[in-house]
Amino acid sequence: MKPFSFFRPCVQCLSFAVLLASSPSRSAIPDIGVPLPVPAPPEVPPSAIPEEPMPGIVLRKLAFDREFDSPVMLASLPDASGEQVIAMQRGEFCALRLDGSGQWRPFLDFRAKMKGLVLFEEGVHGIAFHPRFAENRLFYLSYSQNDPRRTVISEMRATGAKDSTPDALPETERVLMEIPQPLADHWGGHIAFGPDGCLYIALGDGGLRDDPYRLAQNPWVLHGKVLRIDVNGRSGSLPYAIPEDNPFTKQQTVRPEIFALGFRNPWGLSFDARSGQLWLADVGQDQWEEINRVESGANYGWSDRDGPMKSAFHAQSFLPNLTTTDPVHAYTRMRGEGICIVGGLLYRGRKLPQLDGSFVFADWGYGTVWALGIDPASGQPVRRSVLHRKEPEHKFNPTLVTADPDGEPVLLSQDGALYRLEKDDD
Repeated sequence: MKPFSFFRPCVQCLSFAVLLASSPSRSAIPDIGVPLPVPAPPEVPPSAIPEEPMPGIVLRKLAFDREFDSPVMLASLPDASGEQVIAMQRGEFCALRLDGSGQWRPFLDFRAKMKGLVLFEEGVHGIAFHPRFAENRLFYLSYSQNDPRRTVISEMRATGAKDSTPDALPETERVLMEIPQPLADHWGGHIAFGPDGCLYIALGDGGLRDDPYRLAQNPWVLHGKVLRIDVNGRSGSLPYAIPEDNPFTKQQTVRPEIFALGFRNPWGLSFDARSGQLWLADVGQDQWEEINRVESGANYGWSDRDGPMKSAFHAQSFLPNLTTTDPVHAYTRMRGEGICIVGGLLYRGRKLPQLDGSFVFADWGYGTVWALGIDPASGQPVRRSVLHRKEPEHKFNPTLVTADPDGEPVLLSQDGALYRLEKDDD
């Protein structure tokens, strides 16, 4: 199975396709023998913060009697069951326990609905349980469909018997949003409830290299944005409500669902359990992978900016008087640090006190896990600690860094395994 395209499709193929599409005629191709200009290599900036190993923490694989095919999300059931539900790209959902028992059971089988969705990021992208799930039994899904190609955000109900563990009821599905998609990659698609009770939805820019149609900056489309909706109400004929304090509700030229904009392919959406701050990892194109602290109404730059720098492929900003917010941290393949960021959580657990207040994240391609140390006074990163480096023979390719109900880190891997970061007692 091919990995998701946030794990990068062939850059050379996409570049060639864009070149053909933009060539007005064959005469635009230089004559044979005429040398093509060689672009100057980008200047590699020095690392902004030091990197150092953090001893005393080890990555341990959890024991299950099966693999979880292309896991993309793990969400806790907000009831007394002690279970979490893992969502897999091809439509299988399992409820499981992370207590070392290896217990798991089916929760929802969506594989028939995902039939034929085999390209890049197609399939399931996320699951989130309503904060009052114990009362209303509602949860929410993010996934893709074809004919036409689109992102679907839907609501579903689970069984409500108090003397049994919940199971999904697919016949209760109610579609909230359908967002047309131009290509089968850069879907984003992670969803999460904030401490305010609203549902947050992270969407990618639509997939074309360099974002040539500037979808991430276009305020009248939902691509390349973080959305915020109220699933408990209705606005007009919409099957959801627009929160009154959304940042653009008074601007007719901006979609009112938009909470923040300027993202390429956000992957890893989480809220700080202590402050409620929204954190988001955004997968870059050729050079930068970034971590953002997302604020209401802020613009994070893509594709006018790429990581902490101005992009080389757009001479002018799409929006007038553009003000952008830099990432909290960015790393680069130019220094050989990684190729695809995977978010991410601000650690607030108790078992690993040396990580308190650090943002834990990983790189899919390199299999490296880091903790970004944040100065509590300034909010700025001061160090990057290596928690794990993949050995060559290890198939570990993290697809998500998340947490159990106690805030302890859990990592999903493309090879179908689940891992914990734990204290090294050796």
